[in-house]
Amino acid sequence: MDCCHRAVTANQFDTAIARHDLRRFRRRGPEPSTRHLLRGVLERALPPQASLLDIGGGIGVIHRLLLDRGFGHAIHVDASDAYLSVAADEARRLGHVDRVRFQLAEFPVEAAGVPAADVVTLDRVVCCDPDYVRMLSAAASRARHVLAFSYPRPRLLTRLMVGAANGWRRLIGRAFRAYVHPPHLMKAVLENAGMRHAWSGGSWVWAVEVFERV
Repeated sequence: MDCCHRAVTANQFDTAIARHDLRRFRRRGPEPSTRHLLRGVLERALPPQASLLDIGGGIGVIHRLLLDRGFGHAIHVDASDAYLSVAADEARRLGHVDRVRFQLAEFPVEAAGVPAADVVTLDRVVCCDPDYVRMLSAAASRARHVLAFSYPRPRLLTRLMVGAANGWRRLIGRAFRAYVHPPHLMKAVLENAGMRHAWSGGSWVWAVEVFERV
């Protein structure tokens, strides 16, 4: 099942999508959820040269910007070869390649093989996995100090948009699905993992939450 899920993710987030995302970033900068997540992380008290684990890091926007703001090194985990390839090319272009480790993995399954970090981020990642408990528990197990994540707010319009997108994917034969998970249950998972809520932000569609290690 896990190998199938990785294949589904790779099929959804292919080279065309990765290059499109990079062009969009170069034109517009980070997405609103990413900007809020970065703000929440940078407002925390962190060790000098903090380390980052970015789960589902896409084209590498988060580690790119945090390395420029004093982070020491980063681990970028993704289930999409295409995203990792584009992100690695950008890291080479920016001179970050010696400070980023790229790892192809289905994170919740292979979390034990991923090093812990001072900060763990999941930007628009939890909504891609039907099992938010497993995803957030695994992410918390790797976070020494801070965990920050974003997710779609459970509003009627958001649910309708996600449902319509899933319906379109079903119609064209794509197996990937997105999910709107209950915020209070996601927060409970992190609290049970020894973390406490520290900061909230986000946009009308996307919520951003930051938790700190107790």
